[in-house]
Amino acid sequence: MTIKFFKYQACGNDFVIIDTEFSKKIPFEKRGKLAKYLCDRHFGIGADGILYLDPFLNADTRLKIFDAQGPEADMCGNGIRCVAAHLCEKLNKNDFIIKTNDGIKHIKKIGAKYQVNMGRLRVKMRDMQKYFIPMFPGDEILLDKTIDFPEIGEVKVSIVNSSEPHCVIFVKDVYQEDINKFGKNISENKKFFPYGINVNLVEVFGINILKIRTYERGVFYETLACGTGATASAAVAFILGKAKGNHIEVMVKGGKIEIKITENDLYMTGPAMRVFDGIINIKI
Repeated sequence: MTIKFFKYQACGNDFVIIDTEFSKKIPFEKRGKLAKYLCDRHFGIGADGILYLDPFLNADTRLKIFDAQGPEADMCGNGIRCVAAHLCEKLNKNDFIIKTNDGIKHIKKIGAKYQVNMGRLRVKMRDMQKYFIPMFPGDEILLDKTIDFPEIGEVKVSIVNSSEPHCVIFVKDVYQEDINKFGKNISENKKFFPYGINVNLVEVFGINILKIRTYERGVFYETLACGTGATASAAVAFILGKAKGNHIEVMVKGGKIEIKITENDLYMTGPAMRVFDGIINIKI
């Protein structure tokens, strides 16, 4: 099969978009395996994930996300901005409704950037039961909890759902830490997180500025940026009083993501741009 693809990046987090015309030809049960092949930077196109676009009633598209190692994700903050940038050019409009596994997301273009309504931060054990082996009562708030992990010992963590499951850990200097050690012992810890969890190391750099590094589940390595991770980190920093003000700048390896915190919702704003497009022959 010959398919057309579009390569996008958002703060260095890169994706391959397969639009409706071609995604409808790819059986759902084979999308994960195909994603693993296409994301391979040596034998495929190279990306952190594949974004399949499908028709959906009362939305501009349905977004199905498959990470580089093949598993399906619920949402992707940088990825959905890339989809919005793609739809902006395709549909010649600036406001979008996109259906994800985490529900409907509203996105709008603001200047050269894209703002996503990420909804509310979910912080209770019951909000994590899909991802986290129950260790606390359902109503327990999972902020500032101490958990003993193999090889790294006791770590103070905040485990939250910002459309994807995240573990937020505050450190003095993110670039002095071994993020792969944290990732291997937390993100890939099947005893606690049978489907993996995204791990964010967070440094408070100013009263409303954070530096973060994210080890992502599904790709199982550090990416240059994570939109849901930036959202989770900023929201947790705000709740715990580590960051002041409701506008927080999150510095990631690939650039900057802005998080706005309101009473009911979190808004993530950042860039997204097309890198190239092409055609590839694949076997289904």
